[in-house]
Amino acid sequence: MDFAAFEYDRTFVIEALRRGAIDYLENISEAEEADLFRHLLGRVWERLAEHYPTPRQKEEVPIWLYIASQISLKLHDASYHAFPYVLRSGGLITALGPKVGRQAEHPDTHAVTLACEGFHDKNEFDRQTPCDQDFLRKLARDTQPGRLHDWFNREVPRCLRSLKLFDAEGLFLGDASYVFVPDNENYEDSVKLLFDEHHHPVNSQEVDLPDPRYQWRRCYKVVSLIHVNRELNLFLTVAARVVAGNRHECPILYELVDDFVKAVDRGWMKVLVVDRGFDRWRQHGAAEDRLSHRYRGAAAQEHERLSGHEGLNAPERFCLGT
Repeated sequence: MDFAAFEYDRTFVIEALRRGAIDYLENISEAEEADLFRHLLGRVWERLAEHYPTPRQKEEVPIWLYIASQISLKLHDASYHAFPYVLRSGGLITALGPKVGRQAEHPDTHAVTLACEGFHDKNEFDRQTPCDQDFLRKLARDTQPGRLHDWFNREVPRCLRSLKLFDAEGLFLGDASYVFVPDNENYEDSVKLLFDEHHHPVNSQEVDLPDPRYQWRRCYKVVSLIHVNRELNLFLTVAARVVAGNRHECPILYELVDDFVKAVDRGWMKVLVVDRGFDRWRQHGAAEDRLSHRYRGAAAQEHERLSGHEGLNAPERFCLGT
């Protein structure tokens, strides 16, 4: 079992960085995270929380805090049990201000502790987090996946539109990726598929099973609708759905596009770029009608160019149809 411990000591860290002694580096700093949450405070969180499909009849802890906490855990790639430590090292408490929580550093040990008021009077001990980690875990467990998908695919694009974040050129990517999980049957709706060394699924009847290049892995599939611009400095997931790994992505993408158009109206999606796995959509009679201007399919070998400028600056090079 891997174990990682963090200690809050700015002087020690700065001196170590000057010496070039780096054992581990977080992918987001406390200040950057605090700035992010400050931008999200107010109408963004309140709007998303207003329509969140909460399974609770009574709201003792604000839903906006639940959403903010989930984002913070995701930024640090941490589990629910690590929530108290993420709050100490992250920027969420700083952004929320002293009414939600205050940080204090012990003058001798330099240990950082939190004091939080909380949102109800049920606790008989001092709070070190604005809500308990079990609250986050249980609310996530009890939320119905279908309602959660519908909420995200409807409210998030509407929120992005209200913030005027959509690029006028209307470039979107349709993508499907496998999400691997431990081989545990408790992962509901997950399946075991045979993959090669490049993480591509293969037919077990067509390969040599004893070959170590092929491994059975438990997985899901996430189908995403992503908004980008030509400069590739804009990357917004506007719709997504997580399904069993053996489901085909085409009909799911159709639904995501339909839901997006219903949520934000026509005129925002003008070009849809997909790989050949999605190209059979062109045989679907209403496919082009779902887009405001035109549909473009990208050959699988050209889809990799989307990570650079060439792919989107010259899409006619891999256009399969208009």
